[in-house]
Amino acid sequence: MIEIRTNDDDKPVTVNGPHSSEGTRAIAAGIDAAVRMLNYATMPGNGGIVYPATVYSVYGELIAALDKLPQALNQMATWVIEKADAGAIREHPDYGKHAGDTTAAVDELVAATGTACAKAHELVTVLGRAQSAAGGLESVERD
Repeated sequence: MIEIRTNDDDKPVTVNGPHSSEGTRAIAAGIDAAVRMLNYATMPGNGGIVYPATVYSVYGELIAALDKLPQALNQMATWVIEKADAGAIREHPDYGKHAGDTTAAVDELVAATGTACAKAHELVTVLGRAQSAAGGLESVERD
């Protein structure tokens, strides 16, 4: 189990909250750290994978995580849309990509989020095929 904290002395962030901007950023950073750990764990020759069943299971866990990602992405886009519509956020005219045009910035964010969600769904499908292929593999070595 991985615990995510905003500070070393804080309680772990939980699904039930309380939620904060710091906690939200910590969760995203935790995902990055978990993927980095997975990269090391799956490195050939280090013992992180001993059986094909491990590969099958890891694909399954990644599929489950990626299948949930579009919800968070869409929720962030919705937050931005609502805040922009209420006049609570704007694009800074000096360093924003759209020279202060909040509508253009929000439109680009929404379009990019839609593309990212579609790509996540595609990745889930492709990883499902990889998992299915791994499901028929077995080790020929006996312990």
